Amino acid sequence: MSFEVRSLLAQLSKFASVGVIATAVHAFVYGFAGRLLEPMLANLLGFLVAFIFSYSGHFLWTFRAQTQGQQLHKAIAYQFRFLVVAVSGLLLNSVAVWVVTQWLQIDYLYAVVPMVLVVPVVTFALAKLWAFKS
Repeated sequence: MSFEVRSLLAQLSKFASVGVIATAVHAFVYGFAGRLLEPMLANLLGFLVAFIFSYSGHFLWTFRAQTQGQQLHKAIAYQFRFLVVAVSGLLLNSVAVWVVTQWLQIDYLYAVVPMVLVVPVVTFALAKLWAFKS
């Protein structure tokens, strides 16, 4: 296996690890805040907290090679572009839910398939090729 392929697989693994933890952070905040706030507001709060974790993890670990020398809090261009990527993922997930529940009118859990198989690939590509491009 070539160095480039191994490097890409390592980066994909890091991306997935940060994503899984960010998802757990989102779920935890949503679950806790949902007791105090409206569900949609709790979901937004969970997304925002998970975004901060996700951005930090990807900036400092997943895409470290592209961001070396930058300070986390001063990398405004990276922050804005990653926010666009994260919101794009949120929108793609929302489209998947709408297609499954409204258009196809099948069980909402079928939306998990594109959420797990399509959205991470799209967001990884956008993050690697655009958001964290040096």
